[in-house]
Amino acid sequence: MSNKISDLTTKRNKILMDAHAILSRGFSLPSARAEYDKLIAESDDIQETLDLLNRLERSMPSLPIVSAPTPAPAVIKSERQESAERKTKVEAAYRSFFKNGLGAMSPEHRDLLTTTSDGAALIPTEFESAFVQAQKYYGPIATLVKQMKQDSGRPRKVSISDDTASTMTYLSEDASSAGVEADPTLSSVIPGTDALVTTIKYSLQELEDAESLEVFIRDAAGLRVSRAVEYALTLGKDNGSTTALPNSPVGGLLGSGLTTGVTQGALADGIPYASLVALAGSVDHAYYESGAFMGSPSVFNYLVAQVDSTGRPLYKFDQVTGLLQIAGKPFYPNAAMSAYNAVSSPVVLFGDYSKKYAYLNGGGMKIRILKERYAETLEIAAVIYQRIGAAKLLSGAVKALVTAAS
Repeated sequence: MSNKISDLTTKRNKILMDAHAILSRGFSLPSARAEYDKLIAESDDIQETLDLLNRLERSMPSLPIVSAPTPAPAVIKSERQESAERKTKVEAAYRSFFKNGLGAMSPEHRDLLTTTSDGAALIPTEFESAFVQAQKYYGPIATLVKQMKQDSGRPRKVSISDDTASTMTYLSEDASSAGVEADPTLSSVIPGTDALVTTIKYSLQELEDAESLEVFIRDAAGLRVSRAVEYALTLGKDNGSTTALPNSPVGGLLGSGLTTGVTQGALADGIPYASLVALAGSVDHAYYESGAFMGSPSVFNYLVAQVDSTGRPLYKFDQVTGLLQIAGKPFYPNAAMSAYNAVSSPVVLFGDYSKKYAYLNGGGMKIRILKERYAETLEIAAVIYQRIGAAKLLSGAVKALVTAAS
């Protein structure tokens, strides 16, 4: 019986380690949550059996002990080892997918892919960091606004609560006055999604020579998808044909009723430090703590060139993030915004973007492979598409520095 208890204990520990590995990666897909629940249920069943066997062993009379061979200790791999092994297998499967397409893959490799009903593959969690890293540098607005994920492109309800105008009233000891009710402003929106699609050609040599699949995904898809999402969120259009997206707010973030925090007196004034400080101070302090500046690469280049009276750069860079710092707040570049000398335009933003705008990621980035179409040149094409949506949230959470008319 002792051997049985030992075997069951080892099995339960292995199941709990698998469940912990899933929990550490998060429940980005329903399948991950289902697998986690299955493992926990199996662990509970084994624990019930162990409790029963332990009670039986304690209640049994003392019997002669028959020596039995001591079982070899079970080899339990660490979570890091198992994660590394799985990542290696998944990388081999996705390399095969990028090379051969879904139909020509081996069953073993196909089982490691997360596929959709339309024959596409989703970027796995093992390589999601590569796309997130690309998005952080190439289209950071998607990481700053409120992010929501949907398993498909279905609409999703977003609730909004604004309590910046709430108050408290004095209550006298003789109860001659009563408190005044001050409820937060509640509202909701239900954004839909629109499909964005692109095609990327690559050679077999390029795929085989890639240092890793993470690098290949970042270089092949990260920049293009991140910039497309940035453009869609900022302006409410696709960046290929500048077609307005039907299920995004008209004009995107910039057209979502931005409040003007500072207006420049003349274009020749440029963007002085005092105006940026005034812009940051114009938002409610509830949005200041998590606030950040945002502007086009043109604004970034203009600010980097500013020096003080001794010729030293006026603005510094954060050594950890590499971002430009203005009065202790980071500056995020946004390629969809106007140049610093554009007429009557919001060229710099400041505030808490997660309270101002919402980004609905409808099902994640999906990839389909076109192999035969470019076979004669030893090239393959990846059709990358994603359904995204957006919604306006609190109007005063982000304010703009608007340039003069001339």
